[in-house]
Amino acid sequence: MKKSQFKAFVESKSFEETLVRLYGKDAIKHQKDRYLQIYSRFCDHFPRAENFEIFSSSGRIEVGGNHTDHQLGRVLAMAVDLDTVAFTVKNEDKIIRFVSKNYKIEPIELSNLNVHDEEIYTTMGLIRGIAYYFKEIYGIVGGFDAYVESDVLSGSGLSSSASVEVLIAKILESYYGNGKLDPSIMAIIAQMAENNYFNKPCGLMDQMVIAHGGFCAIDFYDKNNPVVTKLDSQSMFDHMDLCLVQTGGSHADLSADYAEIFTDCKMISHHFKQEVLSRVDEEKFNASLKVLYKKYDSRAILRAHHFFQENQRVLDLMEALKQSDLEHFLTLIVDSGNSSKSYLRNTWNKHVAQQGLAIALMMAEDSLKDQGAWRVHGGGFAGTILMFVPKEKTASLKSSMEAVFGKNSFIKIRLRQDGVFEWSQ
Repeated sequence: MKKSQFKAFVESKSFEETLVRLYGKDAIKHQKDRYLQIYSRFCDHFPRAENFEIFSSSGRIEVGGNHTDHQLGRVLAMAVDLDTVAFTVKNEDKIIRFVSKNYKIEPIELSNLNVHDEEIYTTMGLIRGIAYYFKEIYGIVGGFDAYVESDVLSGSGLSSSASVEVLIAKILESYYGNGKLDPSIMAIIAQMAENNYFNKPCGLMDQMVIAHGGFCAIDFYDKNNPVVTKLDSQSMFDHMDLCLVQTGGSHADLSADYAEIFTDCKMISHHFKQEVLSRVDEEKFNASLKVLYKKYDSRAILRAHHFFQENQRVLDLMEALKQSDLEHFLTLIVDSGNSSKSYLRNTWNKHVAQQGLAIALMMAEDSLKDQGAWRVHGGGFAGTILMFVPKEKTASLKSSMEAVFGKNSFIKIRLRQDGVFEWSQ
């Protein structure tokens, strides 16, 4: 797109229709203003650019399958309307300049794509890693200039880092690929960069959902070829709001708590001579409870039970979506949350006195019982809860939650059907 065409494009019918698809009709004015601001800042940083492209990469939420992915189980997740937007221009410099409103990111020279130790845990490392794996596929990689802004809130469990990773993969695919790279491959490129260049051993769920968009059920049983099933169920929630509450609290020293979940699950799977619980027969597990009870910490048994129940629950959630059975879907969400609380035991942070998750879940249950749904969102112990709220209850619930957890702790989100996205005129 030429710079001279952009302001007219913003006022066009096609631009507005795309905004409605990505963000909903109530967000048209806000998003128009947002895109105009990002465009203006792109022009400030790259005044010589005559043409440009626009990309959008969403955040994501976990809907079902709490802590099942690391056992190569099933998850249900969805892309949301909070996103990372980039205005970009291809360059011939063999350099990626990735300018962010909130972070200082040094230009990445593409002549050396090996891991740079000083870039571990940085966006520079992610960019270099994605460029490396992209080149492994296509045999070529090149530069681009980008100005980027994101409203995917860091620390909210919406996967802000995966949103950026998949965005970079999409930009490279647009400029240097053949336009046919499968979204799952983009997700794998992003995950490998995070594992090996950012040094974070993340799973693949976040990147997969952001690459594909919509409701995504993912079965990780074959870890090299996860099965992605995309489900179209947006109209099912026309009378409900999807909401998050950020309860705050410290995430310090929680890595050991997360690791204990993995270790507990592995303890039980190893009893059956398997590496992960998805390889263990549930009937054999149930038949062995007497032996397991005498031999292992009961917490490990409870967590294994959660896995088996939650793994099946993802299939039940998928079926409820396919049948547009909202009542059963909401019941399953509550069941998932109760299992996390009672069996997975990740709604209580033993290191602190203030239990934000437990209090938020208590408030949600009081407000939504028999009318909506609520559950812990993501890793747990501290952080965020997810709620499905009847629209007539949203304002009062927002007020009560923010009275406890602070202004802007209550976030309304929306299902986004599109995966990572390049705008067209």
